[in-house]
Amino acid sequence: KSRSSPGKLAFCVSQQIAGGECPRPFFVWRGDLISGGVERIDQDEIVPHTRHLYLRAGLFSLSGNLLLLAGKGFVAWLTGSSAIYADAADSASDLAYSLLMMIGLWISLQPPDTQHPHGHQRVESLISLFIGLMMGMAGYRAANKGVSAWAMGSRRIVSAWPFVLLPLTFCVKGGMYYAMQRFARRSGSSALLASAKDNLTDMFSSATALVGVSLNQLGVTLADPAAAFLISLWIFFNAFGVLRTSVGELVGRAPSSDLYETVVETVQSVSGVSHVHRVILEYVGPRVRADIHINMDPRLTLDKVHGVSDMVTERVEALDEVEHAFVHVEPSDAE
Repeated sequence: KSRSSPGKLAFCVSQQIAGGECPRPFFVWRGDLISGGVERIDQDEIVPHTRHLYLRAGLFSLSGNLLLLAGKGFVAWLTGSSAIYADAADSASDLAYSLLMMIGLWISLQPPDTQHPHGHQRVESLISLFIGLMMGMAGYRAANKGVSAWAMGSRRIVSAWPFVLLPLTFCVKGGMYYAMQRFARRSGSSALLASAKDNLTDMFSSATALVGVSLNQLGVTLADPAAAFLISLWIFFNAFGVLRTSVGELVGRAPSSDLYETVVETVQSVSGVSHVHRVILEYVGPRVRADIHINMDPRLTLDKVHGVSDMVTERVEALDEVEHAFVHVEPSDAE
């Protein structure tokens, strides 16, 4: 991973070795030190490419959902279709979370500070949680509209507008799903992945609403509220998945066993590591923190041990899912 500085004034602190050279500098930031010159915040790990991706994804999601809400709301008012109303309600929640997502992603991109020494990226998991809640609210509204239409008796829909809007919505959401999924993969953002899943939900909602309206025009009037029920169930299902992932990231769930094996193999590949006896992985927000205990030959010099420890840290943190690795070194004969 490439690291970028927060742009603060830095100065080199090093031992002066023969010739006045400074061959092994390290950098500390003014205002980020405690007594004794000890750093108290991490470096900013957000690269400019990621910031650009987040901005593009936020604007893309906001503009797309605003356009779809306007179209769906107009057709739902014009036709009285409960299925299209349910679809419009889902788009209203999409617009709200798009705005929230832009604000949250902006916060998550802020560099570390004394109050948030590892940065603000955990805000992403909080955004995902809100997206899941908004999806759940949209599911409730869709189900409520379906119940009302069923109880009152659904009227026949005669307008042709649904046959224009719903296929168009399906295509637009399909494009948004593909784009947001690409943004999520390239940035590793859990919030953008949640947004992509919500767009997939919208594709199903639009397709189901189209079926309900079609059957309604063929004389099966209860097909429209039935479609609203199906849409609500699909929304609830996907909302549960988003909520489960985001809550897991916030409370520190463990990642997949495959990542454990990858981390162990990565550590064992470093020359000088004689044994890996503990690896604890947990999500801290959208990324994983690794607590690694290794054994090394006790006869090695401190300089050699430090070099191996740094190499283990660098290689583990180079893994896509890992944000930080903390390495503890113990002698090979330790219990």
